[in-house]
Amino acid sequence: MTKEKEKQPTSVRLSRVLRKIADGHSLDKIANEEECLREALKEALKALADKIEVESGKVKLTLAIDGAARGNPGPAGAGAAILDSHGTSLAEKSEFLGRATNNEAEYHSLIIGLQLALERGFHRLHIQTDSELLANQIRGDYKVKEPRLKALFAKAHALLGQLEEWDITNVPREQNRLADRLCNIGIDKAGE
Repeated sequence: MTKEKEKQPTSVRLSRVLRKIADGHSLDKIANEEECLREALKEALKALADKIEVESGKVKLTLAIDGAARGNPGPAGAGAAILDSHGTSLAEKSEFLGRATNNEAEYHSLIIGLQLALERGFHRLHIQTDSELLANQIRGDYKVKEPRLKALFAKAHALLGQLEEWDITNVPREQNRLADRLCNIGIDKAGE
C-alpha cells in the first residue's frame, strides 16, 4: 500500500470504496486498486453494514443479563451486556447492589440492561436470562407475589414499554457466561 493511502483515515478509504461499488466496479478491481485482499474488503463492508443496521435501530440485539447474591440474601451484583448478531459485545455494565436476594438481583440486571440499551438508542431487543422465574414473570406467565419484586417488575415493564420490540427467553447458564461474569464483577465491587 502506498504511504499516501496509509495516511488516509479509514472513513476516507471506506467512502472511496463505497463510491466505487456504487459506480459498478467489481470487488476484485476495488481490492486491487485499494491494495487489499478481496476477503478483507468483504469483511470490512459487512462490518460497516452491521454498524449501519445497529445504529439505525433496525436490527434486534441481544441483551444478556444475570444477577446473583452470595448468600441469598447477601452481597449481590448485576451484569448486562448488549450483543450484536455475531455475539460481539457493544456495551457492558456491572453493578454492586448491596444486600439482596437472587431474584432481586435478576430484576436489577434487567433494569440496568434496559437502561443501558435505551441510553445507547437500542430499541429492539432479544433478552436472555438464565432465570426461569424472571423470564416467566416478565412474560406474564407467572404472577409476581413477592412485594419487593412487584416494584422491580413495574420498573422493568415501564422500561420495556419504551422499546419498539422485545422478547425474553431463559437460556442455560452456559449460554449466559458473559452476563454471569459481569454479575460477579459487580459483586466483587463490594470490596472497592
